[in-house]
Amino acid sequence: MAFGKKANGKGFGPAAQRAFLSHLAQTSNVSASAKTAGVTTFPVYDLRRKSPDFCTKWLAALSEGYARLEANLLSEALSAPASNLKDSTLKQKQMKTRIGMALLAAHKATVRGAPKPAPSRSRDPKEVQARLEARFAAMRKRMGDDSGSAE
Repeated sequence: MAFGKKANGKGFGPAAQRAFLSHLAQTSNVSASAKTAGVTTFPVYDLRRKSPDFCTKWLAALSEGYARLEANLLSEALSAPASNLKDSTLKQKQMKTRIGMALLAAHKATVRGAPKPAPSRSRDPKEVQARLEARFAAMRKRMGDDSGSAE
């Protein structure tokens, strides 16, 4: 398979994007979701960087996946263990719970409304200069210097 492409050469089109986002909402697993969509993670992350719309859908799917994980962990915590479970089974459950909690903690900001990753910005010198000038103007305004000159 060519790097970042489907075996049939169609790439990461709308059908593959829907498959990816659906699987991501179920699992919160980017690699497995990309595999389900028939692509590597390269075009997936590339599209997330370039498309604000896809990035928004990605975050919604990821948030749904983490809500599922949280609900499963809560359900597991509230249910009493069966008395006939082996010690090794209980240890495995505890390990899965710790991993789940660690994942929730590590990605809490992402799924709880943190700013989404910014799409790639233009590297056009005029646009870069305009962005910098806007930032400097905002800094001067915050500092109370509205002269606009850098002497």
